[in-house]
Amino acid sequence: MISLIDFRDRKRRGPTPGHRERGAALVELSIVAIILVVIAAGTLEIGLAWSDAQLVTQASRSGARVAAQVGDDPNADQYILDAVEAALGDLNSEPVRVTIYNAEAADGTMHVSCVGASHPGNTRCSVYDESHFAAFSQGNWNPTSRDSTITTGAYIGIEVSVDRPLATTILGTGTMNITETSIMRIEVN
Repeated sequence: MISLIDFRDRKRRGPTPGHRERGAALVELSIVAIILVVIAAGTLEIGLAWSDAQLVTQASRSGARVAAQVGDDPNADQYILDAVEAALGDLNSEPVRVTIYNAEAADGTMHVSCVGASHPGNTRCSVYDESHFAAFSQGNWNPTSRDSTITTGAYIGIEVSVDRPLATTILGTGTMNITETSIMRIEVN
């Protein structure tokens, strides 16, 4: 039985040490949990972006391989877009932008007039977006003007660019741009 004196002694001493530690553990757990959620979200975002970058790289390479094979065929750009679309598969990113350009510069870079150009492009490039996958309209750099002779053989570049929406809103909202370029020599017909 507890006497009145024992009860008063317990009241003066305050709560037991174990009671105070439970509150501190709860605060520590909430801080650590927030950090772990942010790390998990960042890992998920990086993993999804890496996966999408692999698809964009494959699409650029597929388009360049087709461009090298079809050379100056009048339907070359349509074939290139078909290859890019097939390689992108189920990529859930828009807009998709494909630039087919003359890569004759010493380092294979795109001419300044093609950077940021819109459809149809200019005499050095043809620019397409995802609407041209279904309803094709030829760009300004006509495939029949591409050099595929044995002595010179032109180089062609394919740049594929997508704006990938962020999967988690923990790290912010918006999109991440993924751009890949492939350059190949047009094969001799």
